[in-house]
Amino acid sequence: MADHPPAPKLLPERTLALLRVTDTPLLIERFRETSIGRIGQDEQIKPLVSQLYATAKELWTEIEDRVGLPLDQILKIPQGEIAIAFVAPPEQSPAVVVLLDVKEHLPQAKKLLERGEQFLMENGGSKALEQIEGQEVAVYTGRDGNQVILIERDGALCLVSSKDVAKFVLTAWDGKAEKTLADNASYNSTMSRCAGAVDDPPQVTWFVDPIEGIRTVARGGPGATFLALIPVLGLDGVKGVGGSMTFATGEFDQVQHFHILLENPRSGVLEMIAMSSGDTTPEAWVPADVVSYTTLHWELDKTFDVAANLYNSLMNEGAFQGEIQTRVSDRIGVDFEKEILPALDGRVTLVQWVEKPVRINSITTLVGFKLKDPAAFKPTMDKVLEKFAENVEKSSFGGTTYWSIKVPQQPMNERGPMLRQPTPCVALLGDYLFLTDSEAALQEAVKTQSRPSSSLANELDYKLIASKISRQQGGDAPGMVQFSRPEEGLRFWYDLATSDNAKQRLERGAENNRYLKSVDQALKDNPLPPFAVLAKYMAPGGGMMVNDETGVHYSSFTLRRK
Repeated sequence: MADHPPAPKLLPERTLALLRVTDTPLLIERFRETSIGRIGQDEQIKPLVSQLYATAKELWTEIEDRVGLPLDQILKIPQGEIAIAFVAPPEQSPAVVVLLDVKEHLPQAKKLLERGEQFLMENGGSKALEQIEGQEVAVYTGRDGNQVILIERDGALCLVSSKDVAKFVLTAWDGKAEKTLADNASYNSTMSRCAGAVDDPPQVTWFVDPIEGIRTVARGGPGATFLALIPVLGLDGVKGVGGSMTFATGEFDQVQHFHILLENPRSGVLEMIAMSSGDTTPEAWVPADVVSYTTLHWELDKTFDVAANLYNSLMNEGAFQGEIQTRVSDRIGVDFEKEILPALDGRVTLVQWVEKPVRINSITTLVGFKLKDPAAFKPTMDKVLEKFAENVEKSSFGGTTYWSIKVPQQPMNERGPMLRQPTPCVALLGDYLFLTDSEAALQEAVKTQSRPSSSLANELDYKLIASKISRQQGGDAPGMVQFSRPEEGLRFWYDLATSDNAKQRLERGAENNRYLKSVDQALKDNPLPPFAVLAKYMAPGGGMMVNDETGVHYSSFTLRRK
């Protein structure tokens, strides 16, 4: 069976969005090699997975007569490329294109189509066979007049919502199209940054042309006036957004890329992207047992100035400053532009940490804003605290003063044992201003600050990830760095799932829900093994973001345990 051209060579050059799986069987095979896939195949987990799958098959039998195929056969139908695209060729109506490789599973796919045809006829639709570019196609027309054209060729099915686009696809299939998406410079530039290893291309890719998409959707509608603002705001400098995912490749469990292609030089709002570079080593207060750590460097004053100039050019001189004064400064009791903005160093760090005992919202967030001069900033902070004196309460821990923000307390019988009561607070610790939704998280940071040797910076897994990041393109001076522990995230869900409260809630829910009853029974028949059985498959991960001449690029990865 002949292979068809890949989706980018079948779609019009003006394709506004594309989601593509290059090879479905390969994607499934690679996913089975990832940590999650290997956990599902572990001998101590496999019985639970098998029982849950058997339950899904049993539930599927209730609709099998209407669908036409058992679940096992449906899952086997995709046998190669899958692509879903939104296209808008010049002087034509936008259309949707869906491409599905079925190869030798075409008979099963046709059974699904037959059921779809039957449903269409029952609801006032029709089917007709026509010739387009010398090929017979099926044209389905709904009761509302909308049409879908079905192309069957080279072991693939292609559904198109426009005859003109169907004609283009068939022309491109024969290699006669003048230009396709594969000739689109923005698409190629974006995807080249998301390509991954030369000998191991991504299994999943996606691309969006956001500005052309907005123009296409808004043209002639109520949002048409916004189109005139696009060049004024500089948004026409966004040439494309894309990304990719690669599983089980080399030493990595998974690798992801995300790229925003920007025109150079930038103008308008794009000048507000002022990510800089600097020290990304975890601060002395970052606990060693965090779930994730992210630190970012940003020229806040540049972003503020560009935003002010742009807003004032559209409104009137001083309008932006007036808005900040009314909406921010007056509300917090200090001048944001003169007292807060100049005090910020530009580094922001976000940490996620699990507050025990484990509950649904036990993952807490701690945000630290680095200050240029903490002592000079203290009077400013005192004025803010005085403004909200009735809503804050002064406390102390480990020699550090902090202020708890009073929030309505929910009694246990209202929020339930599975939810923690948030305890937001604010503090100055070292040269950082802290905001958090957990008093326990802040206290953990205070304890870590007093013994820096126990901070994240000294953990071997962080050092390993940091070394991997430094070897990536742009890793010598990233604007943002991330570190994550999937193991700790999994531990959170494991502790939650095995807690008595969760088991009791599942039992109660199972009384009136067949699916929950099946899940409850499966967990009773096959209890989760000790967490160490799952943890052995998990490895740390990281990510970084850079701001270069092509745009903004984010990449992340998780290491792979052998």
